[in-house]
Amino acid sequence: MSEEKKRLDEDGIVYSGKRISLSIRQIPGPAGQTRTHESVLFGEGVAVVPVYRSKILLIRQFRPSVGQSILEIPAGKVEPGEDLRIAAERELEEETGLSGGILTLMSSIWTTPGFCNERIHLFLSEGGDLKKSHPDEGEEIEEVLLLTPDEVWKRIQDGSLSDAKTVAGFLLYSRLNDRSF
Repeated sequence: MSEEKKRLDEDGIVYSGKRISLSIRQIPGPAGQTRTHESVLFGEGVAVVPVYRSKILLIRQFRPSVGQSILEIPAGKVEPGEDLRIAAERELEEETGLSGGILTLMSSIWTTPGFCNERIHLFLSEGGDLKKSHPDEGEEIEEVLLLTPDEVWKRIQDGSLSDAKTVAGFLLYSRLNDRSF
């Protein structure tokens, strides 16, 4: 582990919870001054754009942080030491029931680097077998939807699909498949 990473992970932690930690640190500025920087420490996550029978599989679940149910692609936290592909397969199967497809890493993104170290690795899943989902305890999937790419794009445009990782993943999928809307 680099010294910089070690410092970011250890210095200034004022709260450690089950999923996140909060760090408040003094950061040197360019002119020698210092400033306070607050960071949410989350770490690595995975998200999967599942394509099943030419449709995109989305889930709807309540997100207390925004106070509403949102449409999104399956996603979750990578456990320490866990392989990204294994994490993606796990989240996909738990949240949608889809397994056994071809899984491809499309890209990795920082979700909100101004205040959070969360990095999500975006995968594409094609094909597979669809069975009943089995979410983690405490996780409630309200609905699993199969939408055409055009329907997904319309929901992005009308604002009914506004989850950033889902929009980014869908746009990557669209670009890889030479789709324009």
